[in-house]
Amino acid sequence: MAIKTVLFDIDGTILNCNRAGKISLIEATREVFGTTGRMERVDFQGKTDPLILKESLESMGISQQDIEDKTDTLKDKYFAHLEKNIHNFEVYIYPGIMEILSILSERDDIILGLLTGNFTESAKIKLSRHDLNRFFPFGAFGDDAPIRDLLPDVAKKKISDMYGVDVDFSSTYIIGDTVYDVRCAKYAGAVSIAVATGWSDMETLQKENPDYCFDNLSDINKFLTILED
Repeated sequence: MAIKTVLFDIDGTILNCNRAGKISLIEATREVFGTTGRMERVDFQGKTDPLILKESLESMGISQQDIEDKTDTLKDKYFAHLEKNIHNFEVYIYPGIMEILSILSERDDIILGLLTGNFTESAKIKLSRHDLNRFFPFGAFGDDAPIRDLLPDVAKKKISDMYGVDVDFSSTYIIGDTVYDVRCAKYAGAVSIAVATGWSDMETLQKENPDYCFDNLSDINKFLTILED
């Protein structure tokens, strides 16, 4: 039986958290560093949380070393704010997602995981709002690598360690809502599935020539057919 890996982004792909994450990170950053730097103007699209911090704060003269030294403290405050805000903001699941995750999680030939720029714990907090963590036994997160293009290799190694199988990138499907998700998949040699539910519209995504492109994943059978190719 040929094993395939399906890796989902979170924000804009699985969930819309209506800025609960961004506002929580802004609050935590202000408390730890005394400034948010450029954070309210930085484009979060497709970036890892460590990269967002770097781009926001280094322009204010805060060194990368200082950022790294205070990251654990920032995480604690960020997660505390997010635990509160995730219940104060409307958080909804995009069409087709719950059904697709339910089906894939039951298949023996599919290893289901996350590939996201979120820190591990912030990803879990966001997914907890709709009890979605049960679908994802593993993931590659912003804690694992500061650059998104490095995360497929992280996921591949985790799969090898956890399941004892080596799944080729040609059998790995990366699903996301930004041009950076598509580029990440192409960089790794994985199958790119773009979905225009989040940051990028269909026209923008199609310019990146993803292997597949959807307005949303409400056509569940069409999506599942891709996994049979």
